Amino acid sequence: MEMRIVVPDDASAGALVQQLTVVFGPERVSLADERRAVNVRVVRESDRTVLRVLDTVEQWLDQAGVASAEMWLGDHSYRLARWAPIASTP
Repeated sequence: MEMRIVVPDDASAGALVQQLTVVFGPERVSLADERRAVNVRVVRESDRTVLRVLDTVEQWLDQAGVASAEMWLGDHSYRLARWAPIASTP
């Protein structure tokens, strides 16, 4: 199974590839043809691997200052957004 993370621009994709490669190795991470998407091969459909990808992408969103990215897992798409605190009124 592959996870695909679609990002806003080529530079973002390159930075995300580097970060995911550190965690998963170059044999499991690649840029898609359009260069705005990063593919991660998930071995044996492991839930733990999916969670590690999500954690890495969330860290990358914060570090890169990117607001959100679209993630595809199989036929399902998800929007991953950067965490932002919500101001509360007393």
